[in-house]
Amino acid sequence: MIPDICAYTYCSIFILYQLVLWIWLKKTQANSTKTLQEEPQVSILVAARNEEDTIGSCLQALTQVDYPSHLLTIYIGNDQSTDGTSSIVEQWQQRNPSIRLIQITENIGTARGKANVLAQLAKATTAPYLFITDADIQVPTTWVRSMLAAFKEGDGIVSGSTIVEGNGFLAQVQKMDWSYAFGMVYVVSEKGFPVSAVGNNMCIRRTAYEATGGYEALSFSITEDLELFLATLKKGFGYRQLMQADVVAISRPQASWRNLLHQRKRWLTGALRVPPILLFFLVLQALFFPMLLALLYWKPGVAVVFYSTKTLLQYGFLYDVYRRIQRRFKLRDIVYFEGYSYLFPLVLIGYQLWPGKIEWKGRTYTKKEAQPI
Repeated sequence: MIPDICAYTYCSIFILYQLVLWIWLKKTQANSTKTLQEEPQVSILVAARNEEDTIGSCLQALTQVDYPSHLLTIYIGNDQSTDGTSSIVEQWQQRNPSIRLIQITENIGTARGKANVLAQLAKATTAPYLFITDADIQVPTTWVRSMLAAFKEGDGIVSGSTIVEGNGFLAQVQKMDWSYAFGMVYVVSEKGFPVSAVGNNMCIRRTAYEATGGYEALSFSITEDLELFLATLKKGFGYRQLMQADVVAISRPQASWRNLLHQRKRWLTGALRVPPILLFFLVLQALFFPMLLALLYWKPGVAVVFYSTKTLLQYGFLYDVYRRIQRRFKLRDIVYFEGYSYLFPLVLIGYQLWPGKIEWKGRTYTKKEAQPI
């Protein structure tokens, strides 16, 4: 029958993909920590909107970064927060002169939301390197030195890896999900296929940023990091994705399934603009479970073999990713992630197709407003 042949072929391709991905990871040398030859002036840019629960821990981490204080400035852009974000930053500013608080009251150019905040913060500094992170992120003390040391001649952006840390089922599956995604992005980037940069853990040369015209000159997108990344590639700049412990940032998990769906809907909106190879991988993963169920109906024995092989390959890959970033996962996390990785993508597809608006940082956008064509 044609349907079972299609399902068998699809599952075979997926297993081959998992195998190749793992082999590539094993053959890719781990990023080595290099000694920074010179210490340039750097600025860290953080867009903050109603972040009173997280901005304190973010600033705690940023002020502990191992870098000369006279060469590092932390710019916090308060994007019309209605909570205590601004007052908390002001308290930190009194204790640490490297912190600058800028009130964002208007838009410039085409920039909106987070992109607008970053555009104005970038204008407030002349530093040759701009580090970008989020108000709910905690970076390691080695972050600035290790990211700078990774730049090669011609590189415009260097991006670190970010993982989720928290307690409970939802936090653990997000941690594994992020780790798998960063592992995949790292591997294909090292193979010469740059796919994306993450806006909560990245550094861009000012020359590359200015070559794009800055956020105020780019088409507005709620995945502003991807828009900037694509623009730098078009200008001929190189890119590096790092996966090593000294550049791993920690993100808080989404606290509820509703928040998680909102976050992933925003990401999926941007996914339509990622390079084709990454879009192919995303579609390949999303359709595996339906194809496996179809094969289970026609050839249950073959389906069990495919499932077992996929599980071994996927968790072998995850084990090596965790080892490189000096983390561990427990056996129960594998069980959690199995159910999540099969069912959540199906729910997300339905949620994405639902004709609702996209919520982001207390603002709502239609799909047309959220992403340029």
